[in-house]
Amino acid sequence: MKILRCLSICVQICVLAIILSGAAGGGDCNADFGGEEPSEADAAFVEADPPSGDFAANGRITVTFDDNPGDVTVGPEGIVAGSGKTRTIVGPFTPGALKLTLFWTNGDGSHTLTYNIIAVDTTAPILTGGTVKDGEEDVDYEAINEGKTIKVTFSEEVSGNITLQTEGGDDIGWIGKVDGTEGTLELVVGGKEIDPKTTYVIKGKITDAAGNETEVSISFTTKDKA
Repeated sequence: MKILRCLSICVQICVLAIILSGAAGGGDCNADFGGEEPSEADAAFVEADPPSGDFAANGRITVTFDDNPGDVTVGPEGIVAGSGKTRTIVGPFTPGALKLTLFWTNGDGSHTLTYNIIAVDTTAPILTGGTVKDGEEDVDYEAINEGKTIKVTFSEEVSGNITLQTEGGDDIGWIGKVDGTEGTLELVVGGKEIDPKTTYVIKGKITDAAGNETEVSISFTTKDKA
């Protein structure tokens, strides 16, 4: 009986709260007892790539935040593009010393980046080395399969993608990654080991910070079985 009496009192209190909140302009029982949703955290600047130093007038800056910064603007020069936690800033920028200040609405934050703007970069990145060379023959397929990795190096930091294909253009399932001055192809579960006496091609496209592109095409042939 005591349990029923307590339950009845609780129900009456909740009903009374609903009636009172309705008279005050709306609400519910949970809201009256402090049940509010947490607000979104303010976004903070994390990093810029490049962070500072010499920078081409036609270059591209990538900035990252720890949360969605909302609307992002920049001054005194630059155009902001992108969404989510990562945004891109492009010029053209005026040669000379530049203090570039970012402003964002989620948290009313700001951050200043300092660069030395140099001449427009029109030089495309080039291949400088790697596990195999273009046109190379008698490549040790067993060593590559055992190491599960093929690497390609570039003359500057780039972004883009690379794949490992047969001579006929079929992707054999190695995972390609381009980061900084290096591209990596990795043999993972689901990928196919390379075979003896077979021609393969590393294909892709890379781009430097100024938007200069280079087509990647490295052909190599593995050795025959011993």
